[in-house]
Amino acid sequence: MLAAASCAPPPAPPLAPKSSASSAPSPMLPPPPMSSSSPSVPRVTPSPEAPSTSGPAAPVGEAQVTPADAPLLEAVRGRWPVARVQSDDSIIVIHREPAAGAGEFAWMPDDRHYCLAVVRGERTDLNCRPLPTSWARIGIRLVTKGGLYPGEPGASGARTVFFAVVDGGHAPYQYAGSATPGPGAGPVRDATAVFASGRTLSLLTYERPSADVTPRGGPDICSTDNAICFPALDAYVG
Repeated sequence: MLAAASCAPPPAPPLAPKSSASSAPSPMLPPPPMSSSSPSVPRVTPSPEAPSTSGPAAPVGEAQVTPADAPLLEAVRGRWPVARVQSDDSIIVIHREPAAGAGEFAWMPDDRHYCLAVVRGERTDLNCRPLPTSWARIGIRLVTKGGLYPGEPGASGARTVFFAVVDGGHAPYQYAGSATPGPGAGPVRDATAVFASGRTLSLLTYERPSADVTPRGGPDICSTDNAICFPALDAYVG
């Protein structure tokens, strides 16, 4: 054993400084400069995952578009290119008050992305974003702030509209038990969407006076069968 070890060649000497200087430069590039505001801006680009083959979601029951919804749809289509707003048979109406010029509707081109339109009189908002890929609460795909709007005439203060996407067909949803949403809070409204695969999602909207919105928590919102519950203000995206 010792004789074999003594015959091993000595380690190669290190390269001379002159040789190192003549070697090819490293192909690694420095990272691009970061914008100071980028950490606080939510992602609005599609997920890097492969495109989903689920196809668009279809509205179920009262979530289907009716002739009375035309003012709400036109309020959004008049502000954004028609190409961004899906055809009527793919639109899921969550809340409608056409006479008051108020409502929310959504569409999902596949089971990983959504677009939410919120109409309040002369003010409309459209957000198209990917769903998060994970969530701490089982069955909850998204809870986010859908928009901030001035109060109605005669009312004081702005209001915040929340939007939630929940797995499964457990509608209707409401504030749980004796939990009080606080004065001025709106009811929970929901609609059902189904994909060709049979997967079902519930889309919820509800609103509260912005002055009452705390960072997290709030009363729970639950399905009628209590299979799914989540804190009303426990937003996943700001």
